Amino acid sequence: DGVVLNTPLVDEVDVKLMRTMAYGAQGQLAPMASVVGSVVAQEALKGISGKFTPVNQFLVFDAEEVLPKIENEAGEVDEEEFAMQSTRYDGQVACLGKTMQEQLGKLSYFLVGAGAIGCEMLKNWAMMGVACGESGAVHCTDMDVIEKSNLNR
Repeated sequence: DGVVLNTPLVDEVDVKLMRTMAYGAQGQLAPMASVVGSVVAQEALKGISGKFTPVNQFLVFDAEEVLPKIENEAGEVDEEEFAMQSTRYDGQVACLGKTMQEQLGKLSYFLVGAGAIGCEMLKNWAMMGVACGESGAVHCTDMDVIEKSNLNR
């Protein structure tokens, strides 16, 4: 007759997975925020204009494989690895750790073409701190000629 409210929904809880997800939920990744923001904006325009039907479903993005191992050999969490450092990259450090952020800063990239996709790549790299370390570098080339007619693009 009555509904049981305390029935477990899973047989066992993966504590390591829950801890990893909790650490990852503290931060944000700039490229992911960019993609989600663009999808939301597109769907809002569809709904406001009434010209197209907005998507009526859920989006689930699972990228657990990118999250670092947060526990050492003794099973303890290295709090210092994910601690805030009062930098613009704190949201990313909370997800990926200080070590990964340092590795991103040391990268060297060469980008060919600074058009629509190239500009978005450069923006995301800058927001992520790619090549922003002492030994990092980004080299960019674009053979396009700037003319008055394409300044608005």
